[in-house]
Amino acid sequence: MTIHSTHRVSPEEDARHILEECRAMAVGVQALTGFLLLSILTPALYDRLGESLRLLHLSGLVLVIVSMFLLLTPAAIHRLGEPGLATERFLDSASQLIGWALAALRLGLVVEVYTAARALGASASASTGLAGFLFMLSWTLWSVYPRVSALRLAPHAKSD
Repeated sequence: MTIHSTHRVSPEEDARHILEECRAMAVGVQALTGFLLLSILTPALYDRLGESLRLLHLSGLVLVIVSMFLLLTPAAIHRLGEPGLATERFLDSASQLIGWALAALRLGLVVEVYTAARALGASASASTGLAGFLFMLSWTLWSVYPRVSALRLAPHAKSD
């Protein structure tokens, strides 16, 4: 196994990275929100949903919008709460907000996939299985893998 050297970035550089990451993720979530809203306005799609699936769709949409709000919050904190500062408190709270945003996005996407599968005629068990698989995949990739990767790197990390 090859071990690459590591170095700490400055708090200012870390803050810039966090804000860029939030900006990039927010653009994707905003596009997704647009598509989800469009499906409500398209009778051919919306008419396929019964009352319970319409409520699920609304729940998924709300979760995706909450994710977007959480992703936009670090920029507001950086601009309005701690203008121009890259404090440890900002870095910690921004990282927590990103984690909550990914959790809300994960749940919103899973609800939307379940809703779409049901609207397309899949059984409840098949829809649940698909949604469960995607939940576990996103949880593994967005939550577990980064932490395992950090643990594997920690004993070898060098501070500059």
